[in-house]
Amino acid sequence: MMTQSPLLTLESVSRTYGSPPTTALNDVSFTVNSGEMVAITGPSGSGKSTLLNLIGALDRASSGEITIAGYQLSEARDADLSALRAHLIGFVFQQYHLEESQTAVDNVATGLLYTGMPLKNRREHARAALSRVGLSDRLNHTPRQLSGGQRQRVAIARAVVGDPPLLLADEPTGALDTRSGEQVLEILRDLNSTGTTVLVITHDRDVAAGFPRQISIRDGVIERDSQRA
Repeated sequence: MMTQSPLLTLESVSRTYGSPPTTALNDVSFTVNSGEMVAITGPSGSGKSTLLNLIGALDRASSGEITIAGYQLSEARDADLSALRAHLIGFVFQQYHLEESQTAVDNVATGLLYTGMPLKNRREHARAALSRVGLSDRLNHTPRQLSGGQRQRVAIARAVVGDPPLLLADEPTGALDTRSGEQVLEILRDLNSTGTTVLVITHDRDVAAGFPRQISIRDGVIERDSQRA
């Protein structure tokens, strides 16, 4: 049997803001192995988005340690964190964040902007990524010419165009109808089946129930981890 290796580890991670301090996360610890597919759930204000920002190296923990693929985030300089985001982490957000004037290909190609790759090569990789999410017939469409589900698929293609080992998705189905949401989830499952580790933030219990592992967070602490249940 193949031994799974940790891709992401959180050790006693806390995040506080302001003075007097408000605690958004309190002493959170868990490990995600390479190849896992995990849903992080909880009500509004539970700390889900704070957790995602910390894991995604968009914010720094007040205390504790986050390690991704062997890199300790607390010891990293800002430039190192930018490089880590560019090469190790893909991001998908609820609101797509696509450039309305650019085609699907060029929107996806921006996911490789900081790699130093020539534009021609970035577009080649973008076409391949769009094919992976079933949009090979929409390469030259702008976001205005796409449905909500198609826009989210473009956003996913942009997130995985550089083949990052970790994909973070924040409410990726939140703005979609049921059918489009299920299509997006199926794409995430397909990506996971080819080796991408997927973490999805969701408040939708039905969405979370379809994941092999669910971590529930409330008031900044882990309430339940199905791996330990």
